[in-house]
Amino acid sequence: MTTTATRRDADASCADAVAAAGCDADAVAAVCAVDDDTARCAADVVLARRLADHHAQMVTRLDWLSAALVDAATDGDAAAAHSALRGWVRDELVPHAQEEERTLYPAAAELAEGALLIRSMIAEHGLIRATASAMSDASDPAVAGAYGRALFHIFDDHQWKENELILPLLVESASVSLVEVMSADECGCGHRDH
Repeated sequence: MTTTATRRDADASCADAVAAAGCDADAVAAVCAVDDDTARCAADVVLARRLADHHAQMVTRLDWLSAALVDAATDGDAAAAHSALRGWVRDELVPHAQEEERTLYPAAAELAEGALLIRSMIAEHGLIRATASAMSDASDPAVAGAYGRALFHIFDDHQWKENELILPLLVESASVSLVEVMSADECGCGHRDH
């Protein structure tokens, strides 16, 4: 059985090893195959990095789609740009948020350090949905573009909190396995391949 101090030391050496390995799965397995706790930590760190990369891809895509809608409102096919952003929100953003509310958020909310943060993140999901709805419902392309850009800025900030606060909180917890939390979701709509 691992003591708390030993677990923290293992987690610290695991995090250093994972960073040095550049999140290469084979290198991580070779360096962190010391014990079950360290191996779990390594897998959690690698998964957290993949999730953060996925979030960065989503932010980049939303930036591009919302900027395209703003540009199209004045000199392009605003209907096509609006439709593309609506489709991405429906097919990517909403399922992603729903999955987080079933996986990451309940796990983090169980930790004393995460309870208030998760309440605010769920409230932000409401703001994201309301802003997305206003963008989708807007009939004026300039208004839709403005809501699209607002959605981008809200989501960008929201993802920073997930990557820099929630994921590290879960990875550093001795009582949570990020891999188990994410694999427990049957839908996998927002993170399945990460």
